[in-house]
Amino acid sequence: MKKVVVFLALVLTCTTLKAQYKGQGRVQYANDMGFRSGLLGMNIGAEYFFLDNLSFSPSFSILFPATGKASNLHLDARYYLTEETTQWYGLIGFANFRRRYELNPEIPLRNEPTLNLGGGLIHKLIDEIGINGEIKWQPQSNSDFILKIGVLYFVN
Repeated sequence: MKKVVVFLALVLTCTTLKAQYKGQGRVQYANDMGFRSGLLGMNIGAEYFFLDNLSFSPSFSILFPATGKASNLHLDARYYLTEETTQWYGLIGFANFRRRYELNPEIPLRNEPTLNLGGGLIHKLIDEIGINGEIKWQPQSNSDFILKIGVLYFVN
């Protein structure tokens, strides 16, 4: 139920946004994978530019472990280095990884706050649609790397 509420909150936030200048926004669907953890997931996110070339990008991942449930909340700040058709950026942020193990009652819930460091690129296909590739390093979470590939919509 909490995941549905978070998803609806992101969708409502994204529909009110007005892609690289102050006041512009983007919405995104992506798939992500942790290299060390081996977890695959679906990610939905938004991005809002509160200053030129500097944005806030919250996203939420639902991960699919073999047993149990897992999710990851990301709250990132992105700084864009280029403004062409291919836009490169660096990011820093906060993440909270949650994992519930159903088969092991001694570990009912694992909750790990961590740091995000990384970068990525956005390539515009047409005026409203682009693709996004991103890699993040989470040093506190068993030093995991997360690869994300997605499609985004430029809200204008």
